[in-house]
Amino acid sequence: MNLSHLEAVLYFDKVTVKGIADISLSDRSCAFRSDFVPILHFGSEVTVVTKIGGIPFLKVTGSVYLSSKRFMRVQPITLALFKNAERLCEVPVEVYAEKISKGFLSGRKRTDCTIVACSAKTMVLTGDVYPERGDNTIELIIADPMFYDETSVRLKYSGDGMLFGKGSKKTRYIYKIVKIEKRSYSDYMRFIRACTIDRLAKSLR
Repeated sequence: MNLSHLEAVLYFDKVTVKGIADISLSDRSCAFRSDFVPILHFGSEVTVVTKIGGIPFLKVTGSVYLSSKRFMRVQPITLALFKNAERLCEVPVEVYAEKISKGFLSGRKRTDCTIVACSAKTMVLTGDVYPERGDNTIELIIADPMFYDETSVRLKYSGDGMLFGKGSKKTRYIYKIVKIEKRSYSDYMRFIRACTIDRLAKSLR
């Protein structure tokens, strides 16, 4: 999750300032920069709303630690995700799935694979997941914790979405999501949101 150079708006009392924010989870701080930043007293409570592509993502609240005409450091901070912010995230996961192949004599064959990252539009896979079909798609069967019920997901490989691992790490394939049932997609987005919140919470402990 990249929390650097985010479009942001600083709020203090009736003052609103547009700028750029960098969030550090390791030291629980937010650095805000703009052409003009109001100089505030140490300990003043401020709010910074970050955006991705113009869509509200994270709400940052905290106390002013450093303040100058073009820079402000807020520390310590608390974070809250905006509604639908999970649509902007890619989260690392370890979810086991099964790839469905159609054998010539054996019918439908299931091969184990692993989902190692996911977003609203993509899944990153390891294992025997290179597409066998002419349309570059594969079918996965995925259950919990990603879905409440066993769910079929169709993915499409674009041909340029390969990440080579180093050492013992496996090659990863980036697939675009082609089809998930509407009801199951709601489960999927709840899963991404929960993973995002859990990751943020663990980083801020």
